[in-house]
Amino acid sequence: MRHILMAALLILAVAAGPLAGQAQVADIVKQKSEAAYKEYMKGGNYLAGENNYDAAVESYRKAISMKPDAAEAYSLMGSALAMAGRDREAEEALRKAVALQPTYAEGYFHLGNFLKSKGKMSEADAAFRKAKQYQR
Repeated sequence: MRHILMAALLILAVAAGPLAGQAQVADIVKQKSEAAYKEYMKGGNYLAGENNYDAAVESYRKAISMKPDAAEAYSLMGSALAMAGRDREAEEALRKAVALQPTYAEGYFHLGNFLKSKGKMSEADAAFRKAKQYQR
């Protein structure tokens, strides 16, 4: 009986081995993806600061490819798109940011600024109210 139990435990250990390895690989991939996301965000912020908005947009897009639900990346990309004069895309990105994270004060602030610049005052005021409501 003892040999059967040992054999069963050995089989389970061997079978679990690849699963444990897969979990480690998944953790490493997750860590690398998060690091890449942060680097793309830093790059986008730097490029936007240098008024290189089209390149900043591409960096934010790469960040989004690493983390598709990142409201901050959409918000900053929307602001860069607006500065590049790509209004339709800017508004889509800014609205996506607040859709992804409905309590994202900074996202509503950026959306409000964009809408105000386009003369959409009632929508801008609503966005600014939400920004103030969710401000920490």
